[in-house]
Amino acid sequence: MKLAVVFDASGTLVSIRRIIKNVVTQKFLCNCQTVDIVDQKEGRSLVILKENPLEVLDNENPDILISSFLNGVNWGISYCNPPIDKSGIFKDNETKLKELQDPLAVLKRFDIETDYGSAIIADTISGRIEYTVATGGCIFPEVSRTIQALENMGASVFIASGDSRKFIERLGNIVGVQNKCLMPEAHHKLKRDLILNLKQEGYTVVMVGDASNDILAMEESDLSVITLQNGNVSKKALETAQIKIENISEIVDIVKNYMNEKNSLIRM
Repeated sequence: MKLAVVFDASGTLVSIRRIIKNVVTQKFLCNCQTVDIVDQKEGRSLVILKENPLEVLDNENPDILISSFLNGVNWGISYCNPPIDKSGIFKDNETKLKELQDPLAVLKRFDIETDYGSAIIADTISGRIEYTVATGGCIFPEVSRTIQALENMGASVFIASGDSRKFIERLGNIVGVQNKCLMPEAHHKLKRDLILNLKQEGYTVVMVGDASNDILAMEESDLSVITLQNGNVSKKALETAQIKIENISEIVDIVKNYMNEKNSLIRM
């Protein structure tokens, strides 16, 4: 029997530092997931910078508009609350680049193991940038040996995440997941499609995540698991997952027991 284990990245494999600034109130938020903020309002999109912000953002003129800055860099929508107007991302004629540089400056005070990431949350209907985001983190210490243990069991391990390609490729390189098994910049529907494609190829699929952008993938998987290790999970994902774990290493015994039960039923 072919087995695939698909992991989200931020919050699941990586202890994430996420600095979010409310552009309207000028306050920094704590204990928030960007996808939860997007879910609060129709028309919102999470727009990620696909390039290293330390290279393309850090030294830019803080007084230029974010909408103008985006015209000159690679970006993508990693999550949204439809219906959205994609062109609305460029309608903001007030929010300056300093708002995007501020959370990055805060994040740089921490030790970061992964690459840095930057993003905005925009109301695409009103054409207003409402939040700016900087992310980075450290890989949970159990991750590499957990992935190795799963592969020793014969499992194929995948990482599907809305984070940028550079972020995910660096993560995969550190924990031992090949590039062909990485799906960066994956919004919720792409994660779901990965699960469906693996099942069509004959895999039994386990999905492991912690956020609302993992829900569609969880619903299509044979077994869905949510990890509480990062300390801040989506309520919707918590309600969807079949199993809850406190540490990523627990997934090894869960998968082993699940496959033993499945094999026993086949032999009956």
